[in-house]
Amino acid sequence: MELRRNESIVQENIAANLFRGMEGVGGKLTITSERLYFQPHSFNIQTQPLELSLNDIAAVEKRNTLFVIPNGMKIKLHNGQEHKFVVWKRAEIIGRIQDTKMKQKMTVIIKTR
Repeated sequence: MELRRNESIVQENIAANLFRGMEGVGGKLTITSERLYFQPHSFNIQTQPLELSLNDIAAVEKRNTLFVIPNGMKIKLHNGQEHKFVVWKRAEIIGRIQDTKMKQKMTVIIKTR
């Protein structure tokens, strides 16, 4: 991932799985001052990166994997799309996303279960 002009890394190399259909795609998540970027590991079947502009994020929700494991995070976009991740320390990661959006004077809704 190449940084854009005036973009900075907030947190990188976050171990994460992104659900694409039935597949949990393993990779690394990076939070920058402008976007979330997920880079799948090369040995996954689905190796296409996912890039989400912080401007497009409407909400970040905590979710449970398999209904009981508290390690999930759902990103909802203004266009209705949703992206589900499994991450460790999700409260910290959600907080980083929220803080970064607030620094850019954007709003995000954080929901808890």
